[in-house]
Amino acid sequence: MFAGERVKVDSSDVHSFYSHGSTVTSGRLIRFCIGSSLKNIHH
Repeated sequence: MFAGERVKVDSSDVHSFYSHGSTVTSGRLIRFCIGSSLKNIHH
């Protein structure tokens, strides 16, 4: 019973961790793409 609850918490923590990491990574990629496109427009 306790083991099952612990697994649920661990899985949720891992899911939130990965979702947060993917969000940060995608945000950086978007910023990088916008920055490179702006540089191309200016040049």
